[in-house]
Amino acid sequence: MSNLRPIAKSLQEKCEKELNEQPERLVSDIKAIRDWLQKQPHLQSVRPSDQWLLSFLRGNKFSLERTKEKLDMSYTLRTLVPEIFKNRDPLDPKLNEVLRKGLFLPLKKCAKEDGCRPMFVRLNLRDGPLIPVELLMKVAFMIVEIMIRDDDNFLICGEEVIVDLKNIGMAALSQWTPALAKKVVMSFEKALPVRMKNIHILNPPPGLETVLNLVKAFMSQKLKDRIFVYGQNLNSFHERFPRELLPEEYSGNNGTVQDLSDYWTHILEGNRDWFLAEEEACSDESRRPENPKTTTSLFGVDGSFRKLDFD
Repeated sequence: MSNLRPIAKSLQEKCEKELNEQPERLVSDIKAIRDWLQKQPHLQSVRPSDQWLLSFLRGNKFSLERTKEKLDMSYTLRTLVPEIFKNRDPLDPKLNEVLRKGLFLPLKKCAKEDGCRPMFVRLNLRDGPLIPVELLMKVAFMIVEIMIRDDDNFLICGEEVIVDLKNIGMAALSQWTPALAKKVVMSFEKALPVRMKNIHILNPPPGLETVLNLVKAFMSQKLKDRIFVYGQNLNSFHERFPRELLPEEYSGNNGTVQDLSDYWTHILEGNRDWFLAEEEACSDESRRPENPKTTTSLFGVDGSFRKLDFD
């Protein structure tokens, strides 16, 4: 299809071997999903591109039913979790301020042509006013959606997340409630075509275990097994992530964190029109044929207002 982005041969081979992609079926598979979307009364505002539908097909290993389920959940969460998925103007002053802090930074290079995309999450927030965690997650998911749309390595090969918790304050950790943790985990696992390969945690602070146990409670066992926490010795970390991939602040030689921050700020600001248009692409639960989805039916109410207690 002429409106689909061509990919490197090594990535195409990975698609066919690991994701069950059959090039001769792309047209019919995308059409099947689009035809299904058009028949859903509650998704009539949804007009995704062929590339977006292909992203979801690849992220669900070309299972049409799982693709439908994840697309439905994706547009449903845009309605039910507005604190993360609505009002996503990159030029909004508060949002733009967070964006420019460089807290979520996919790296420009992968270890190899068909390698995973590394992404830094730098939650060192002790200095300055406390940023609402919902705003942090909003920026994170905005970047993830751009990568789903534009980054073939991220989508096909997967993502390696590097979480740096140096200098994070206890107040930032204590913002996490069970309800918010469930929303974030469900968004990643049930609503977006993300292949989360591993999560690497650097500079773990006291109290991390409390938050980690909370988040793990809503994770699949597969994802739980992919979390690695590093102490002072980072030799094994650098064995996994060559220095030519990393910014200077992490003993690398691939530019600086500020370079990456400026790059991603420019990317998101340049996609302002896309984000504003996507505001309308969400479910209308009043028109869902079965029982409408609600925040209670998806997330429950237990723990919605409880903060975490740290020893």
